[in-house]
Amino acid sequence: MRFFALLLIFSSCVVIAQQSDTEKPRKWAVGLSYSPDYCYRVSYEKSSASALSNIEEKGKLGFTAGANILYQLLDKVGIEFGVLYSTKGQRNLVPANSWLGTAVYYDPSISNYNQVGSSSADRKMNYSYQYLEIPLKINVHLINNRLKVFPSIGCSANIFMGKKTITTFLYEDGHKEKKVSREYDRKNIPSSEFALLLGIGVGYDLSQKLFLKLEPSFRTFIRPLVDSPISGTFYSLGANAGIYMRF
Repeated sequence: MRFFALLLIFSSCVVIAQQSDTEKPRKWAVGLSYSPDYCYRVSYEKSSASALSNIEEKGKLGFTAGANILYQLLDKVGIEFGVLYSTKGQRNLVPANSWLGTAVYYDPSISNYNQVGSSSADRKMNYSYQYLEIPLKINVHLINNRLKVFPSIGCSANIFMGKKTITTFLYEDGHKEKKVSREYDRKNIPSSEFALLLGIGVGYDLSQKLFLKLEPSFRTFIRPLVDSPISGTFYSLGANAGIYMRF
């Protein structure tokens, strides 16, 4: 009889301990995320002497991926920190016989812009800039159930890691020639940039520990890529998706 009484007491303690552990909120989470990004650069002329009105600039696809840490500061307010790798850039279409500016109007995002002359072939220029991105965001949960809805705002430090330029020459006889270069003039590209981050996302709890997150987002660099007569600022639209584990 005493044995059954002790067994009943022990079972009750285990159940209470399990309930207490289950109900204990998990404030930290770590996860991996990936975002396909549509990147573009809004260019503008600070000098009418640049003579580049016939150069067409377009957006391109990039991505952002890495690891993130979340901390639930309050019931509906969370802080998110990450270490990400991202690529940004733009594409230029330079028609044949385009007049090119002089070195005083140098812009590292436009090929051969420091020369005077023309080309016998149309050129498609694909520019990719690589960054190590360190974002810090605040997430505010408007709906905080198993299905969560949250807007987010924050900023990020972007450390420049390199540049890749792919030039495709399109000749009149129909043949193409492609050249790849990783050269750039570092003094004309800042070593770091800051960006403003805006987004609105949804989260879904798969279990008490695991959850998914999808967050369409907008990024903009705070200052232009270069300060020259032809300049511009990077923007990107992304769909950030990730899986996270609470602990």
